[in-house]
Amino acid sequence: MVVAYNVENLFDLDGLSGYEDYQPSKYTRAHALTKLQNIARVVARFEAGRGPDVLLLSELEVDATPGKNPPDYDALLARYASLRLDDMLGAKFTPEIADLPSEALLAKALADAGLTGYRIVIGDSTPAPGDRKPEIKCAVFTRFPIKHTRSHLTAGARAILEVVVEVDAAPLHLFANHWKSGASDPATEATRAGNARTLRTRLDEILRHDPHADIVIGGDLNSQYNQKQR
Repeated sequence: MVVAYNVENLFDLDGLSGYEDYQPSKYTRAHALTKLQNIARVVARFEAGRGPDVLLLSELEVDATPGKNPPDYDALLARYASLRLDDMLGAKFTPEIADLPSEALLAKALADAGLTGYRIVIGDSTPAPGDRKPEIKCAVFTRFPIKHTRSHLTAGARAILEVVVEVDAAPLHLFANHWKSGASDPATEATRAGNARTLRTRLDEILRHDPHADIVIGGDLNSQYNQKQR
């Protein structure tokens, strides 16, 4: 079971945000808790409450206060196993909890809902040459063993996250996308098409190596039902 889900600006609580609506004066711990628990509620609708095997996520905040080393998500979940998320964001809130990245908070919300066993991969937030640092990223939560990961940059757009997992001893290529929107500005459609070219180039590489490769493409492609006509 694979689910693609745009979680709509899931930000952490370190008090730093490039978006005005997610400054501390507007985005409180109560707001974050509501978002996190609602996401977990939706994810729990799949597989009789167990949750999907793969989540292709978009619009998680790029951590503005990252540590020197990548997060150890299993260790973080173990550290806070005795607390529920509503306590962590309530009476037990600490500067350490404030510093947790959005994907770690989401993993805790899922664990509280009984959705466990996920390995977590986040997309590279390094901007393409000449671009500013992105505020949001893609992520993949999967229960399958991860073989390798890679981010594919497109100028002026968010990177596409590729994660290769092993399913029954065979590779499965997962692509988590959040393409540039052309809905309100036709000028940005060229950037969205650039996302498409980036993905197409990588697909051609994979299929030249293995014409029968198993591939899942998901995420927010920002495509309207009448995109071709538009």
